[in-house]
Amino acid sequence: MSTLSNVTVVIPCYNDGKYIMEALHSVLNQTLKAEKVIIIDDGSNAETRKILETIQYENVEVVFQDNRGVCRARNVGVSLAKTDYILNLDADDYFETTFIENAINVLNGNLNIGVVGCYYKKLKGNKIGGEVIKPLGGSITNFLVKNNAMNCSMYRKKCWEQTSGYDENMVNGYEDWDFWISILKIGWHMHIIEEPLFIYRVKTISRDRKALENHDTELRNYIFNKHKQIYLDNFESFTSQLLYSNHQLKKSKLKAVNSLNYKLGSAILAPLRFLKKYIGIFNK
Repeated sequence: MSTLSNVTVVIPCYNDGKYIMEALHSVLNQTLKAEKVIIIDDGSNAETRKILETIQYENVEVVFQDNRGVCRARNVGVSLAKTDYILNLDADDYFETTFIENAINVLNGNLNIGVVGCYYKKLKGNKIGGEVIKPLGGSITNFLVKNNAMNCSMYRKKCWEQTSGYDENMVNGYEDWDFWISILKIGWHMHIIEEPLFIYRVKTISRDRKALENHDTELRNYIFNKHKQIYLDNFESFTSQLLYSNHQLKKSKLKAVNSLNYKLGSAILAPLRFLKKYIGIFNK
């Protein structure tokens, strides 16, 4: 295999000095090396900036900019790339060593595939969970109701060019979901490698969590209105998925309520069971 991967890795960084070196090393240690790594510091604090200033690798470039948001950071990084393939990586996550090699094999062998993602696991604290999360990828219909891929995926730079990049109006999140819709609706396909080759760090306070808790409805409305024709063209699939999603939500809620009732019932009955046992001892 050629040692030239034709890949540039773009890593936006905002106050993630604690994790950036782990993310970077996961790229540098790939079985097939990226030709370039571009870290875009988006106005981080002094602590993170100090760490970034120590990075000295021949194929790694660190670009400092004022805080303008992750979408702007990604667009700047991709615009600087000279390769045909772009790999997104967030500064607090990391890849297993074979991701680039696997993804390149897919893209080089399938001209209709524009994006390659993979299964992944979650890292909480210092422990990687056993559950393997399996996004579907695929075509546009799999992205109407939810984002069926991770942001940290590889794509052709021409996909970014054809869609005008990341929507910099989406300052509150879901920009990766919007980006995948923009790519897939013009006919590209997304392939998912069926191996957990990516580790997603779960943090107590994160942009993803804030988006879900504070901006979910407004962001979904924005995506729907921006891509309304796609939703209209796939109306039956869209409504079917919504109904299924609503059904699953109700099932989960009922399960949680029943579980809570069971626990409360057990807690209430525990003293009575003890009393019954206690009285039984003296009645023997």
